[in-house]
Amino acid sequence: MTIKDIARIARVSVSTVSRSLNDSPLVAESTRRRIKAIAEDRGFEFNSGARGMVTQSVGTIGVILPDEYDEFHMQLYHSGLHNALRRALERAGLDLIVGFARNRFDGSDNVTRIVRRKKVDGLIIMGSCLERETEHYLQETRTSYVFSHYPPPEPRPDVDWVYVDHEKGGMLVGDHFLNRGHRKIVVLGDPALGLEFEQRLRGMEKALALAEPSAEIRIIPGEPSIKGGFRLVLAHQAELNRCDALFAMNDLMAIGAMQALTVEGVSVPRDLPVVGYDDIPLAESLHPSLTTVRQPSEEVAFMTCERLIEMIEDKSRGRAHQPRHVALQPQLILRESSPGCERR
Repeated sequence: MTIKDIARIARVSVSTVSRSLNDSPLVAESTRRRIKAIAEDRGFEFNSGARGMVTQSVGTIGVILPDEYDEFHMQLYHSGLHNALRRALERAGLDLIVGFARNRFDGSDNVTRIVRRKKVDGLIIMGSCLERETEHYLQETRTSYVFSHYPPPEPRPDVDWVYVDHEKGGMLVGDHFLNRGHRKIVVLGDPALGLEFEQRLRGMEKALALAEPSAEIRIIPGEPSIKGGFRLVLAHQAELNRCDALFAMNDLMAIGAMQALTVEGVSVPRDLPVVGYDDIPLAESLHPSLTTVRQPSEEVAFMTCERLIEMIEDKSRGRAHQPRHVALQPQLILRESSPGCERR
């Protein structure tokens, strides 16, 4: 019995099941109770894998962070994801330790050291931060590991990963702008900064190309921060005047952009609608509140832990593990900065 089975029986989405089992306030209490009752009746136990581990286990999972974690925009999103991972692991009776792929002082391989010292039963890899030699070591030592939020640098069928379909997120933004009648889009952000930024841009380009080949996209690269968004708008006001919509590749850039537009006397959304990406907690409290793409962090955490615990359980019982690639869908959240409306 998996959460997909529960979702099918309850006739709800996998994300609703995930949120219900994690006691998320985003799901109505009556729905949470109904889903938990179905799970209990069917004998679903999220921590069954943890209890079935071999006696040599240490009851701890390691989370390996991306090297760019020191950057504020990474911390802001990943802090929510880490909390979701912590809750999911606690439900499974497991502890969590956090580290980086490389030692910040001498450049040595932290992952190999953690595994060699038997500090963890498995690893959650956040980002494309493993070198090929390190991953080979994990495979040679039969260490259980799952790539989370990001696919591995070289995706293979024999590796588990749980990720957000950022290309779909970009398509949601593109479709939204098209439905509002916008054809000249400016994009703030640098696709070279990371795979997720590249995928978001590719998704938007695909949506526009499929529906409106004559649509124009102007990319203005810059720092993915509030300051970066603010500076880009002030420095490229002439180009913005020729566009009819703005997409910032993360919410921080969108916030900075809206601040700069206010300084320049540009009304959002009347003169220029703005859409961000991530749905950070601050997005709803802005004035105007920010239309953005929400990443399903709770579902990412839950499915990541489910995959890793299943892998550990298979290993402990000598079973062949069947890797899975789980793509979770983002959601467009319509708010004041670019509300939904009919095509103009």
